[in-house]
Amino acid sequence: MVVHTSPMTEAFESDVERLYGLSLDEFTPARDETSRRLRDEGRREDAAAIKALRKPSNPAWVVNRLAREVPKIIEGLLDAGQRLRDTQLGGGGSLKDAVERERVALDRAMRNAEEIATHAGLASASTLQRVRETLHLAALDPDVAGDIRRGVLTREGRAAAFTGLDGFAAQAAPPKRETAKRKTTAKRRDTAREQRLAKAREKAAAAQRDLKDAERELADLDRALAVAVRRQEQTQARVERARARCASAQKQVAQLEAG
Repeated sequence: MVVHTSPMTEAFESDVERLYGLSLDEFTPARDETSRRLRDEGRREDAAAIKALRKPSNPAWVVNRLAREVPKIIEGLLDAGQRLRDTQLGGGGSLKDAVERERVALDRAMRNAEEIATHAGLASASTLQRVRETLHLAALDPDVAGDIRRGVLTREGRAAAFTGLDGFAAQAAPPKRETAKRKTTAKRRDTAREQRLAKAREKAAAAQRDLKDAERELADLDRALAVAVRRQEQTQARVERARARCASAQKQVAQLEAG
């Protein structure tokens, strides 16, 4: 995800969103040019934050493009994901129907994503699989959903912790004469599945928090490194000037002594 510590001004966010809307080939030179412009404008903190932005991976770029070209499709998927989360948390409704709505919305999004990837020459099986995982994760994780809405993903998300959802399709309603024992067994099985899903969601959320912490730390270190390099350059320039003054003084001393 995009991480920065610069104040989230409207102008800064506009630059970020513009950069992540470019093609993969355009991103790096445009990012560097934007960083230089901000530095020239005296916005050094923004310039460092822009410079630290990562070029999106192929799957992340496809998802960003999808969010920009067909936002209604993305909103439909995220809405289906919200309904699924609400159902899992006891908000009422059929779990089977909620899972099916999320699957249908995901398939619809993937059809559009595949068209975008094909047009860009990125439609490999692995890329499309990671696009699907990212969209699936966004449907279940509001933090990921926020970055996708803005179209500013840098890396794809792994939805491995949620693959168990495919097995969440509720079984057909039992016949009216089903025994109480079978009903109790089915209820326990559904409860166990919900508990496993809840644990998986907790682990995924923890992993996301760890990732964000690591990305924030990396961004801080990148900015610190940039400052250190600049200081080293300034120090080197001062050393060169001092050497030149020393050489000039030595030359004058030699001339005086010779005279």
